[in-house]
Amino acid sequence: MLLVGDPGTGKSQFLKFAAKLSNRSVITTGLGSTSAGLTVTAVKDGGEWMLEAGALVLADGGLCCIDEFDSMREHDRTTIHEAMEQQTISVAKAGLVTTLSTRTTVFGATNPKGQYDSNESLSVNTTLSGPLLSRFDIVLVLLDKKNPKLDGIISSHILAQSTKAEENKASDAAVKSTQPLGIKEWTLPCLRRYIHYVKQRFKPVLTKEAESVISGYYQLQRRDGTHNAARTTVRMLESLIRLAQAHARLMFRNEVTRLDAIAAILCIESSMTTSAIIDGDGNALNSNFQENPDQECILKYDLEPYLFKIIEGLT
Repeated sequence: MLLVGDPGTGKSQFLKFAAKLSNRSVITTGLGSTSAGLTVTAVKDGGEWMLEAGALVLADGGLCCIDEFDSMREHDRTTIHEAMEQQTISVAKAGLVTTLSTRTTVFGATNPKGQYDSNESLSVNTTLSGPLLSRFDIVLVLLDKKNPKLDGIISSHILAQSTKAEENKASDAAVKSTQPLGIKEWTLPCLRRYIHYVKQRFKPVLTKEAESVISGYYQLQRRDGTHNAARTTVRMLESLIRLAQAHARLMFRNEVTRLDAIAAILCIESSMTTSAIIDGDGNALNSNFQENPDQECILKYDLEPYLFKIIEGLT
């Protein structure tokens, strides 16, 4: 996943919170990371050469957060291509030839080059190469637009952080007292345990309905020439499958249903600068969570006839 946003849109905070949710996580910055620091380096200890694991190897089975992704040198960025695609790193240093596992999720954050231009592709706005962008399942654009209502909410929240602890406790008690009965907030440790549990237990498989929806959407994107060619590769199909399976795990089930496929399509559409489904101009900042996501997918976005046309148009 890659966050492309203006300065001050909270990209680093997203990375820090994601690192807290993972049982194993590594946080690094692009400016202070080299190819050896991200992958593996060879050091001499006592007359013998040894390999020391880098950030991607240390985060095997967990999450690797890379802030200031645009600050990395081009040579250093190309070294993680294999890690993101094959989930391995091949090493041949100081007479040591081996392959290390990097089964990690890469979560990056970068600033656009100057003012973000919605009419240009992601490659132009971020100066990242097409092969690297195609390896990200989701690329979210966070734009800092002037909105007086949202600016007031954000400023109030930031100012509230500097108040006394007693006032914070009193406000938390007031908020909890206004919540409906039967609704409990998920604490961070509970959410971390839940995510770890569903990742270990469930291995979802695709149903015929989910396969039809994902296949139809992928083929439509391949035929449509308006989207970025760097994103509409076979890796998009793999991304759709991974996202649909991840959503099924999150919903505590062992098979991928049609709604899971729709959720994966919405994630991919959120990565598009201009989308036929998602309202707006591709700005994912200040998005709200719906009370009934399943019903919202069908009613608001009217996905049933849209996906039906996709499937029918391919037969």
